[in-house]
Amino acid sequence: MLELYDIPLTYREGTYRVIDFSKDIDRDGVISFDYDTQYQMLEYDIPVGKERREMTLYSVPEDEFIRTLRAVYDKDGTLQKITAVLEGCETLLYIRYESEEDAKEKIRKFAIRNADVIIEQIQQCTDAIARLFIDYYCDSDNMDYHAVVGTAAQMEEVRQKGLYEDSCDYSGNYSSEYMEGDDRMLITMVRCAEGHPSENFRYAIEIMSQHIEKYALEALHKTEDFKFICAEYD
Repeated sequence: MLELYDIPLTYREGTYRVIDFSKDIDRDGVISFDYDTQYQMLEYDIPVGKERREMTLYSVPEDEFIRTLRAVYDKDGTLQKITAVLEGCETLLYIRYESEEDAKEKIRKFAIRNADVIIEQIQQCTDAIARLFIDYYCDSDNMDYHAVVGTAAQMEEVRQKGLYEDSCDYSGNYSSEYMEGDDRMLITMVRCAEGHPSENFRYAIEIMSQHIEKYALEALHKTEDFKFICAEYD
């Protein structure tokens, strides 16, 4: 198990590496990390309102994580966010919200940006589209949101197999790749906000799904029996 320094919730204004902090910091006002080298799993707890909430990240490269971990403090010395570059992408590990309204607004803005990333992928498909699926999943700790395109040719293959009456309306029967945004950032943003994470997640997916339905469909070459299907999977 790799030992990491704690990150204090209050410090001096600026951006700091984890090795900039002393091991002697008061542990009552910190974010503590545990890294499992064998499984590349990172566990830490964050302040959410008056409580603490556990966070877990998987497939975290050790060297990259240690080298790129950063803590950002505002002019009052309050911790605003923690980031690290994982697999070449900046990853949000913690964000501080000023209020419930601030959290909702920042989640809303992120949800729209995330939906735009997925829309761009959807609109790259030039084939006739029979189905556009939005699949999502949430069990509080793990969350997933992605799109799946079903072309007319793929749907005909599904129909000919005749698995069951409505087999054409299940994304798992199509061979298309998932079209995803930034699930890691989505998880962090909804879990750092007060309220139950699953409710915060549903707030985000409602915004993303409505945005995709409004802006992705207009540019697609759709069949007459096209369906837009948004559903939770288990």
